[in-house]
Amino acid sequence: MTTAETAAPRFEIERVVKRTFSVIKNNLVVFGLLSLITAIPSVVWSLVDPPPGAAFFSVTTIALSAATWLVYVISIFVLQAAVVHGTVADLNGRRASFADCLATGLKHFLPLLLIALIYFLCVFIGLIFLVIPGIMIAVMMSVAVPARVVEHTGIITSFYRSQDLTDGHRWAIFGLFVAYYIVQIIISMTVFSIMGLGFMTNSPFEAAVIAATAVNTWPVILASALAQMINAILSAAGAASIYYELRQIKEGIGPESLASVFD
Repeated sequence: MTTAETAAPRFEIERVVKRTFSVIKNNLVVFGLLSLITAIPSVVWSLVDPPPGAAFFSVTTIALSAATWLVYVISIFVLQAAVVHGTVADLNGRRASFADCLATGLKHFLPLLLIALIYFLCVFIGLIFLVIPGIMIAVMMSVAVPARVVEHTGIITSFYRSQDLTDGHRWAIFGLFVAYYIVQIIISMTVFSIMGLGFMTNSPFEAAVIAATAVNTWPVILASALAQMINAILSAAGAASIYYELRQIKEGIGPESLASVFD
């Protein structure tokens, strides 16, 4: 690796995007299997959750729905940590196994759950104040999860670490967020269209009618689960790639140093 590659002068969106999709391509099977962590509870939750407007709610149904929702929320953070592990390993030229990624996910899910609660609370408060502060807070805290997984920082320290790393590069990160968001919308619409729900070929009003009448049907459940799987992988790998880019350009840290924490 050359000196220019290890100490990049500035945050480059194109480089981060290429790195993100390269990592996903290299670990497609492992990441695909890991994404089932969220897909399975998502499908179960959809099946047990009463459809909108349902007249009958039993205590058993509500309890089961709440339990599956909780499992689904936990699974999101297990997947995040697992994909971060796989991404960092890939950046070091390794291939992390499914077992190694899963072990990392299970190890960190509780701290990540608490990080997520603090994150969403801060962003929500920021959005109340004219939206812009909420967006800036979201960007400022955007690499708290990989900081926790890679550096084993404390819950609050993870936010301070993210704040320090993103300082000076937040507009570039915001632009990357917008690009990823657009990609995720396209992915979701494409998946729903492939499942025959016609969101890409119908007008917005017609698509909304289709969605409303097809709630809790198998095509919608499977399409939603598949879109969530793909987008969850993209989000987690994207965050890890941003984290690596920031540490590379601000601290001169290479992938070997990052991946060594998993040895």
